[in-house]
This record gives sequence, structure tokens and C-alpha cells, in this order.
Amino acid sequence: MADFTKFRTALSGFNRADVAEYIEAVSLTHAGELKASARRIEELEAALQATRDDLARVEGERDSLRDQIQEAETALEAATAPQAEETEEVPDYPSLELEAYRRAEAAERMALRRAQQCRRELLSFLESTTARYRDTGEDIAALRQDIQQNLTRLGETLSELDAFFTETSDRFEEMGEGIEVE
Repeated sequence: MADFTKFRTALSGFNRADVAEYIEAVSLTHAGELKASARRIEELEAALQATRDDLARVEGERDSLRDQIQEAETALEAATAPQAEETEEVPDYPSLELEAYRRAEAAERMALRRAQQCRRELLSFLESTTARYRDTGEDIAALRQDIQQNLTRLGETLSELDAFFTETSDRFEEMGEGIEVE
């Protein structure tokens, strides 16, 4: 029987070490992309949380301003009712209220725009990451199929070589039996 321990050439296919190196390189690249994706998701989630916090703060400020306006209106009513004769300059509370409302509304719109932008970025990132994962999976499946076909062909070739070596060894033995050594 023949000794195949030194057989390492690639017959009709890929070198096993090259394939293993390629798979390892693809795996490392994929792992790096996963880590980068996870970091980007964390960044976007943090930005979204910051936007939510800003929105909550703006809503709190708006409520606080409404309370101040209500207190000011109450104080104005109390001040103007009994002391109508005084000519003290009274602030224009409706204008102040309108200005405060507009500031709160502008801050709310800005926070909403930031939240929508973060959401769009996150969705876009997730879509591109999903597509890349799908493509990588398809590449790995195709590579696996190629490797499997090449291993099958290699097995067939090795079987043929084994049969050939066995046949050749048998013929040499037959030829050696017919020859007399002096």
C-alpha cells in the first residue's frame, strides 16, 4: 500500500491551507464588522437617548414657563383689580406668554427633528448591515459548496491513485516472481 502522508498538492481544486487562511481572514473581517456595527448602534442609541432627554427637558421647561405665565396672569389680575388707579407699568403678559410658547415649540421641533434624524440613520445603518450579513452568508455558502465539491473530487482522485498504485504494486510483484535472481 502507498504512503500518502506527504501528499499535499492541490489536485483539481484548492490548497487546504489557502482555503483555511481565506476562511479565517473572512471570519476576522466579519468579526471586526460586527464590532464596528455594535459600536455604531450604541452611538446612535446614545444620540437617540440624548434627544429624548432634550425633549423631556424642553417639555419640562415648557410646563415651567406655562406655570410661570399662569402665576403671572394670576398676579396681574390680582394687581390690576384692587389698584386700578395706579399707573405702574405692567409687563405685556400675553406677549411674554406667546414668546415663551414659541421658544418651547421651537425647542420641541428641534428635538423632534434630531430624533427623526437619529432614527433614519439607525434604520439606514441596520439595513446596510443586514445586507452585508446576507451577502457574507451567501459568499460563505458558495465557498462551502466549492470546498465540498473539491473535496469530493479530491477523494475520487485519491481513490483512483490508490487503485492505480495497488494495481502497479501487484504487477511488479507478479513480474518479480517470474524473474529468477542469480
